[in-house]
Amino acid sequence: MLIYVTLLIVSAAIAAGLTKIVRDTANKSGLAFAPDSSRHVHTTPIPRLGGVAVFFTFLVISLLYWVGVRFGYIHQAHSFALLYVCIPASALFVVGLIDDLCGLNARVKLAAQVLGGTFLYFRGFRLACVHSLFDNHILGATVCFALTVGCVVLICNAINLIDGLDGLAAGAALFSMVTIFTFASVNGRHGSALAVTILAGANLGFLFFNFNPASIFLGDSGSLFIGFMLSGLVMSESGLQTDSLHSVLVPIISLALPLTDLTLAIIRRYLSGHSLFGADREHIHHKLLALGLSQRQVVCVLYAVSALCTVLSLMFLYPSRLVAVPVVGILALFFFFGIRRLKYQEFSELERFALRVRQQKQVAASNIALLKAVEQLKGTHKANKIIVILELCLRRDFDGFRIHLDPGHWLTIDFDDQPTREIERFWSVNDRHDHLVLSMNLITPRFGKIGRISLEHSADERLMGDSSLLQGEFRRSLCLALEQCIITMPEELAGYNEKAMAHKA
Repeated sequence: MLIYVTLLIVSAAIAAGLTKIVRDTANKSGLAFAPDSSRHVHTTPIPRLGGVAVFFTFLVISLLYWVGVRFGYIHQAHSFALLYVCIPASALFVVGLIDDLCGLNARVKLAAQVLGGTFLYFRGFRLACVHSLFDNHILGATVCFALTVGCVVLICNAINLIDGLDGLAAGAALFSMVTIFTFASVNGRHGSALAVTILAGANLGFLFFNFNPASIFLGDSGSLFIGFMLSGLVMSESGLQTDSLHSVLVPIISLALPLTDLTLAIIRRYLSGHSLFGADREHIHHKLLALGLSQRQVVCVLYAVSALCTVLSLMFLYPSRLVAVPVVGILALFFFFGIRRLKYQEFSELERFALRVRQQKQVAASNIALLKAVEQLKGTHKANKIIVILELCLRRDFDGFRIHLDPGHWLTIDFDDQPTREIERFWSVNDRHDHLVLSMNLITPRFGKIGRISLEHSADERLMGDSSLLQGEFRRSLCLALEQCIITMPEELAGYNEKAMAHKA
């Protein structure tokens, strides 16, 4: 244990020194960037090259330790298989650094992550337990490969997206490292424990300058490097888990905060019709800021959430399926009610969609009634029959209807052998002052626009029927049926009727 404490302290000290050097050099060289979009919460130019200090701290300490073991200066030899993780991680660092300095297309960064995940898979870092779920070896290997690459992409982007407030990404990653270190130590994986200790020390040293008020940011170089290292360390431990459920749950729970933020971002942007690779000011930390919390308060709240996730993940140290149910249940309820407090409008729409799914039987019944009305109206030539058909098909969704013909055409409907320009029928006693009206023009092949039909329904009720069906096939069939019931009036008689109606009114 002494070696881990020593490495943590040395790494933190070197990272702090390197971070100060990088920060001062960037400020003098004009590499401190002002906020360039509304999603940024800082107001002054700040360098975003903190990943340089984290990367070189990890690289230097790892090399020194390896040299010490190689030449006998350190007598506690460990497995160095994790050096394979450093190769693609270094490539991701370079990709992120280019993005920090001059900008890079999001798809290029995604391609780099996929290539890195592919490298890990063929070097043996994979969710190996997935194979046991399939009898077909090829199918199991394919699924394992997809999940391995997906794990890398998800964790890299999760750390990258949560890097929006001073100290948030580095601090959240530290809590995840506690879980990985604990599992590695208990399972005797000293190589993984060593790597995560050095990475944690580098993070900790950088955090001295990154906590609010930050004087340097992690940048894509740091977030992609840390995210990739975490994904490699997670997969190095997953192969030891005999239970496939636990091997999946542990990394998900330990990284629950950044993964939740990433998942929310994907769902939000998809529902809103925005690019999945775009940026916005709707992340969890932005929502907490909008609730009136300060930057420090938001970071402390999310640190507490990360700590809770770490504690819950450690409950899987001694695997038991009985543990999975309460842990997952507690975490799910916590995040569910927490997300509801953030008041995402996209999820209000998702709730309405879920309600429509539950009401699908009623929707189908309304649509079937409209389709039956379409067929019945085709063979109808009497206004009385039209009224009966309309009442039967519209009763589910509406409180009543009114058909009104325009006076300029001198047209009337033959209703009960009496000419009339307006027919209405209401079968509900709902408050007529609190209703919505759907009005549709009535257009026939012979007379053109003859008037309109107004459908009324309660403002508190959902419209179940398909509006496109109502405005399309149903309206056309109604117009053709009404055309058969229309009679024309001589202009003189029409004028007399107008005066009589006005006098009566």
